[in-house]
Amino acid sequence: MVASCNTETRAEGRLKRLDTFRASLPDNVRMGFDAIGGREDCERVGLLLEAARIEFPEVNSTLDSIVNAELIDTFSNEEIVYYFWYYFDYAIETGSVRGP
Repeated sequence: MVASCNTETRAEGRLKRLDTFRASLPDNVRMGFDAIGGREDCERVGLLLEAARIEFPEVNSTLDSIVNAELIDTFSNEEIVYYFWYYFDYAIETGSVRGP
């Protein structure tokens, strides 16, 4: 039997990664992200994210690091928003995160 040294649950890990993503966003993008109600909202928030990445080099740099760590560096801004919304925010909210 192999024991894990990490006591973090999947839900806790996803919440930490979601918080890191949200903390990197300017206020207007974060508010847009938090207001996502479905996939159809991701395009609008993706456009906000794109504008923020162009306007703020530090946001772009931080997001580049995050998407490289998540292995999603080829995603469009809309796909990045959808990824964090669906696999993190929505999954945590609905309890669909499986595992310990």
